[in-house]
Amino acid sequence: MSYYSYLKKRKSGSSGKFVQMEDIDCKIKPGCIKHPPWPEGICTQCQPKAVTLNQQDYRHTDFVEFESAEIVENFISYWRETGLQRVGFLYGRYDVEGHVPLGIKSIVSFIYEPPQNSDQKSVEFLDDPYHCVVDNIAKLLGLYCVGWIFTDLQALSISDGTVKNLRNGKTFFLSAQECIHAAYFQNKYPSPSNLSKLGKFGSKFVTVCISGNESNTIEMFAYQVSNQCMALVRDNILLPAREHPGLAYVKHSTAEQYVPDVFFREKDEYGNVVTKEARPLPVEYLLLQLPTGTPKDGHKPLLPGGVAPPKFPTVNREALDMEVFKRYYRAQPDEFFLESLSDINVLFFLHTNDTLSFADSLAEICAAVVAQDREAAQNFKESPTWATLEQILAVDTVLTHSNGNTWSCSICTLINDTSKTVCEACGTPKQ
Repeated sequence: MSYYSYLKKRKSGSSGKFVQMEDIDCKIKPGCIKHPPWPEGICTQCQPKAVTLNQQDYRHTDFVEFESAEIVENFISYWRETGLQRVGFLYGRYDVEGHVPLGIKSIVSFIYEPPQNSDQKSVEFLDDPYHCVVDNIAKLLGLYCVGWIFTDLQALSISDGTVKNLRNGKTFFLSAQECIHAAYFQNKYPSPSNLSKLGKFGSKFVTVCISGNESNTIEMFAYQVSNQCMALVRDNILLPAREHPGLAYVKHSTAEQYVPDVFFREKDEYGNVVTKEARPLPVEYLLLQLPTGTPKDGHKPLLPGGVAPPKFPTVNREALDMEVFKRYYRAQPDEFFLESLSDINVLFFLHTNDTLSFADSLAEICAAVVAQDREAAQNFKESPTWATLEQILAVDTVLTHSNGNTWSCSICTLINDTSKTVCEACGTPKQ
């Protein structure tokens, strides 16, 4: 059931006029003056109530649509080429999902891959000084961060391209650690609501895992965690269990933190519904699964990229410099200048490169991309700023050039003496 169908159902009852959507609260209410603060004292007025977890009846997002299959294929290509896992953030927009009553879908326009360390089984996020740049570019394109995506792939047979079925009902669908990460992101990107005192309730943020299915082929699996899971993570009382990846564990109370009792219900071997303490807790109680897919043929994505090879490299996979851009740009036909700019990696490079930044012109470029305005793109191509870039690209071997007793810096193009191993102006090593 979609969230708005659930709301409609709630509002149709006798008390529907007074519907409020509030999250559970697992923290002691502050400001109680009847006793010393915890752990010296606690009372029924400030003590949080015990929580019984229920599987959520509704979803805040009902479908995850990627504008083109190439978006996903490019993301998976990193694993195909290296055997290492990968993580990225989904940027897109929301629209009506016509196949679900009052449904909402996320439409993904691009995947941004932040700096990361990865191996064959895990990924570690690194500090990202440019995440705000990506958010700014997305905002200019009318997009925002709608989810995150990661791979969990292991080859079964290289010859026929099959992969292992690592996630299923006998193992787990999302690990507890991944559920906690999902809840963290959903708390970071909440949905506004005028039915909540806090002005927010739940989240449309999605989690997409790319792994092997029961047929040993690669498939996308999309999830959200429940509002209750978001609250447990927000209040810092949920941990991954040691026994199994699919089990979580609710903390015990300590002198630093009071933790209320948390329970869940399940059927025993006789079919009776029993209540159990959430130590441990199967994360299936916290998960909501979403369908995923791509639109039918004929749909034109917002950011199709250049029409001719080579493809512009993906940010944070390899070093981007003016020589890389030169090879890409020179390969694109003049009449497809708009398409050559319609690539998040190209826009990122134009904003962040040290040779000639287009940060002040990005709004103009993005407006042309969103409107698919070839005339506006051509006008920008004829601007003095782009003419300067054309002059830089026109210089033969402008990036690294040795000529007798001098060499040209690959970043600032300063002519240095051949005896210098780094550029005297910017410190770039000689190439």
